[in-house]
Amino acid sequence: MHDPGAAEDLRLRFRPRGAGRFLSAGFLTVWLCGWAVGEGFALLMLGNGIFALVTGNPAMGSTEPIRLGPALAVGAFLVVWLTIWTIGGVMAFRELLRTVWAEDRLVLGRESLLRRHRLGPWVSTQAWARAEIRRVFTQSISSRPGALMVQVGAGVTELTDLGTPEERREAADTLRAALALPEDDAHAGLAALPEDWQEMTDPRGQTLLVPNMRTRRLQALAVSMIAGIAWTFVVLLAWESQRSPTLWVVTLMVAVLAAWLWRQANWLRRGRNEWRIERGKLVRQRRLGAAVTELAEARALELDESTDSDGDRWYELRAVEVGPPAYALRPRARKIPGHIRIQRTLHDATEPRSLGLWLAQRAAIPFRDRVPTEASRQAEFARVREQLAGAGRLGRVVARLLDRLNDRAGKR
Repeated sequence: MHDPGAAEDLRLRFRPRGAGRFLSAGFLTVWLCGWAVGEGFALLMLGNGIFALVTGNPAMGSTEPIRLGPALAVGAFLVVWLTIWTIGGVMAFRELLRTVWAEDRLVLGRESLLRRHRLGPWVSTQAWARAEIRRVFTQSISSRPGALMVQVGAGVTELTDLGTPEERREAADTLRAALALPEDDAHAGLAALPEDWQEMTDPRGQTLLVPNMRTRRLQALAVSMIAGIAWTFVVLLAWESQRSPTLWVVTLMVAVLAAWLWRQANWLRRGRNEWRIERGKLVRQRRLGAAVTELAEARALELDESTDSDGDRWYELRAVEVGPPAYALRPRARKIPGHIRIQRTLHDATEPRSLGLWLAQRAAIPFRDRVPTEASRQAEFARVREQLAGAGRLGRVVARLLDRLNDRAGKR
């Protein structure tokens, strides 16, 4: 893992490990061969259909000119299928490269931490200012060590998921020592805004917390393009339906889908759910253009942990102590929920905790962090083990089994 370099620099290198990866690589290689055949056939059918539709010539395997209605239906199916199939192939190809031809190099210099990531022939670099790094840790996934992570400000970024769990944990200890960081403390939160959020001021001078507007504009552009394609199909189908009345049902179905897509694009472009920050409370409101509707008020925040069926931990920041808006111009007659979700993340609570601390400071409201610390987890484990040990022979057997599982988890 260690790579010799300049005396003042710390260099770490990670590569794929384990013999099992070659079995995965073989399976992915066979799958990608089948994927390439399917991709080529779909592109051939789509290209031939477009050519036949434009020129009026018969399609491949047919002696009659192609009809617009059926061609549009088949073409729409092929476009959707080809999009999903292409994305699946790209992801499989990336995983194949990650399995057999990938490398992560970390270089900690006097001013910055540099990550050089190789995936096949492609190389990318990313750097973080050394003084801004607050935490280096290995992510816990289903009680197993996961990727090596770095926290800069309120954001968390993956450094590498290559190498063995022992190599990543050793690297985390080495980097913390070199950066003079304390032992990993997941509860050492920083009051700051994650990248998914931004602060704004409305025309009345009120402070707002809104979703990242750049991301929202990109989403609106993507949905608008899809809606435009759907409306193009509607126009062509309506034209063909004048000669084939049976197509009006399909035209109506596509028109409903196109209208829904356009409505979603308009919502992403002009509307949003946001929080208005006031002294002592947060006001949940919905904005569409210049119209604003207040929905609820919250006077406290909570960060909670839950576990799904796979054993993965989810972290959710909620607005609690929720009530109706005090001075809404047009209060809506709807049931007020007991809590309102603000942000939810998987495996790590850094971003929702930072957002909760930031909101609590700005609004001067309580923030209750209900995520158990490692010490409290071990205390709960010891309590359960003691109860089992006192429950008879079977309980003592289960207690010893739990001790072994806990020891293995601690060694990973």
